[in-house]
Amino acid sequence: MFRVGIVKTQDVANCRVRVTFPDRNQMTSWWLPIAVPKSQNDKAYWIPDVGEQVICLMDEHDEDGAVLGTIFSQVDQPPSSMTVDKRHLTAKDGSTFEYDRNSHTLAINVSPKSSTLNVTINGPANITAQAQSINLSAAQGDITFVTNEHHDSVNKMIDTYNSHVHQFIDSNGDHGPTQTPSPVMP
Repeated sequence: MFRVGIVKTQDVANCRVRVTFPDRNQMTSWWLPIAVPKSQNDKAYWIPDVGEQVICLMDEHDEDGAVLGTIFSQVDQPPSSMTVDKRHLTAKDGSTFEYDRNSHTLAINVSPKSSTLNVTINGPANITAQAQSINLSAAQGDITFVTNEHHDSVNKMIDTYNSHVHQFIDSNGDHGPTQTPSPVMP
């Protein structure tokens, strides 16, 4: 039997919750496992928040069952920008992950301002980025490149380029520094 309830308690370590059923005199279930997409070789983890509305599949005595997922309600509505072509995730802090299959756009927005986005590949691996153009920006701070031989910031590379000169000796035997590059990098 399908039943709609509200999450009362979480067991984060075991991916299960206890659910209160308003239509059953606020009866609270025993621990209900949460259905997830993968749990053996690949693992997907998701647990609904306390107070979140969930749909449960329960036995005929409401003694055992499972949480199938959450559902939107008048209180918790879908994001307003949704279309049939978008897959979307919004986190509590406002961060979003969205793919639009119609426009072929993957957008990741990490909030708030003091956030970090980490991509780590362990072992020998490659990251390849191919695009018509790539724009990297650091609104405050710098961009740093680290290789097995070098560790340098973009600011330092630009400063070095903009101030570099060469020594020359002309046909008259005069010598001195060349002019700095023109134009300089902004």
